[in-house]
Amino acid sequence: MSQAEQPSVLIVDDDLFMLDFLHDALSESCQLITAESGQEALDKARQKHPQLIIADVQMPGMDGYTLCRELKDDFDTCDIPVIFLSALDSIDDRLQGFEIGGEDYLLKPINPKVLEAKVIQTLRRVQERQQLKSQSQYATNTAMVAMTSMSETGMVIEAIKRFNLCQTPLALASELVNAQAMFEVNSVVQLLLPNGDSLIVNQHGPASELESSILQHMAGMDRITQYRNRLAITYPHTRTLITNLPQDDPERCGRLRDHLAMLVEAAEVRLDSLNTSAESESRGSVIEQTIQQLTETLANIDELQRTGRASASLILNNIIMRVEVALVGLQLTDSQENALMSIIHDGMEDVSSTLLVEAHFQDQLSAAIRDLQKAVGTYPTTALHKQQQ
Repeated sequence: MSQAEQPSVLIVDDDLFMLDFLHDALSESCQLITAESGQEALDKARQKHPQLIIADVQMPGMDGYTLCRELKDDFDTCDIPVIFLSALDSIDDRLQGFEIGGEDYLLKPINPKVLEAKVIQTLRRVQERQQLKSQSQYATNTAMVAMTSMSETGMVIEAIKRFNLCQTPLALASELVNAQAMFEVNSVVQLLLPNGDSLIVNQHGPASELESSILQHMAGMDRITQYRNRLAITYPHTRTLITNLPQDDPERCGRLRDHLAMLVEAAEVRLDSLNTSAESESRGSVIEQTIQQLTETLANIDELQRTGRASASLILNNIIMRVEVALVGLQLTDSQENALMSIIHDGMEDVSSTLLVEAHFQDQLSAAIRDLQKAVGTYPTTALHKQQQ
């Protein structure tokens, strides 16, 4: 291992002989920093940030325990492992070293090989611990991002549910603005209506003239356009402008683009549904009015035809009576009179047959009219219909 790759170790002992001993034992495997007091070791630890500290427990002034406590209380040095060296072997001494955060507790005198092995083992253990900590932190961050994303997705789903409950474009526009506000962004929304009008609102109500003009210019833009902290999302009938996108947080910014685009697309679908429903209602109303007018017209025709047929029967009967009276004055022979009346009766029968055929079709027309009246919710009021019922 090259010197640059060797771990840096700070050794501290007030006994110069012991300090030299530790230096000789570790000089081939470590980059060593030495200190003769606890305070000096604390200052060098803060300046050089060694990977490991080996500290004598019994030192004048700041002892090893106090040094370790100071290191652990400092955010910049709290992760540096500490190995204690001591001639004291009581359980209380060892527990005290453990309680203040010591990594190991070695008794004097110590074999140099054992010391070197302990140092290598401690450094490896600390490195593994740091790797696990890094992995754990990464996993935690990943989990937090996933939870945040799930929470944001949940907000999108809830917003879409509310969109589907909107019955007017104005309600839909307000819900879209509110949904975007849940993601802590300010927005302006424009909905294009079938009659050529447009509805433009923001979080405070109707949009300003400047906001309206900006949205009008968005018509020819791409589906999603971002410029710094502004985001424009354009669909055929739904547009929105976000004015405070968190560009300093690229990850969240990317998620917001996706979520906000989903909201606008869902609003577009709901607006199409509302527009289609409005058009269908309008067409249905026109059709209903047309059917009602047609029904009334047919009913009048039906009544006129029935009245006309009845009048025709009376007229024909009257003609026969007048002919019979006229024949008396003509002094025709019986054969002539019978021949003439036979012609008249044959003609009357032909007319009656024709009227009977028309009556059959007239009944069909009347039945169709009654069906139409039921469909449009009207009821026959003419005297003829009352008579038929």
